[in-house]
Amino acid sequence: MNDTALRLALREVQRLLSTPVFWALAGVIALVLGLSGPFGTYASMGLAPRLAYWAAIVVATGLAGWLAGTWVVLAFELRDWPFWAEAIAAGAVVGGVVSAVVHLINAAVLDTPLLSWQALVQQAPATPLIGLAVTATIIWTSRRAALPFFAAPVAPAAPPGPPAARLMARLPLEKRGALVALSVQDHYTEIVTTKGRELLLLRLSDAMAEAEGVPGLQVHRSHWVALSAVARARRDGARAVLTLKDGREVPVSRSFLPDVKRAGLL
Repeated sequence: MNDTALRLALREVQRLLSTPVFWALAGVIALVLGLSGPFGTYASMGLAPRLAYWAAIVVATGLAGWLAGTWVVLAFELRDWPFWAEAIAAGAVVGGVVSAVVHLINAAVLDTPLLSWQALVQQAPATPLIGLAVTATIIWTSRRAALPFFAAPVAPAAPPGPPAARLMARLPLEKRGALVALSVQDHYTEIVTTKGRELLLLRLSDAMAEAEGVPGLQVHRSHWVALSAVARARRDGARAVLTLKDGREVPVSRSFLPDVKRAGLL
């Protein structure tokens, strides 16, 4: 498994241990199981040992199942695997881990032979189901009432920068103004602002990406215009022509005509 996933899973177990809801829920489940004494524990144990036994089972299977399940799910998420694969893998791993934990506790408390296949077969049908149910209940309640364990910490939003800040940084100070248009000129892109024009050795697509924050539209394979800079538009056969506020005319190719219409320019 991925080391990053393991570190994240261990961190989530630490969070779970610090969650009061986990301990409250584990205590309630252990009390119910201890008083009812399922799987023969009512007849074979007194009340105090039975409560201690089921408390150990609930806490150990809850933590082990949570660690194993979180580890598997995070490992699959880091690899961008589908949800159904995560669910099947996590269910199988959690069931196996919980079964092993219960078997070890039984070997220590009930003198069950550690390598007894008979004991493993006897507990096989019930133990994974109990472990999965206990773990799922603890995880569900803890996630709802305490911490969103899988949620990544949300970084504070950075204050928005000025429009086309990256593009303006490429221009001389005296030509930095409101962006008007971008046009291809051989291997260069002409940057037109309200303060002047500048040729940059830059692809049009890159210049458009750096014009972020400025409402605009590509209207031709060689032209992009800021919407606020358009004075009027007219049809020219199958094409259209935009007249900018500085008087220049920009052609609109047929393929970009639907975008121009959606923008309300025609």
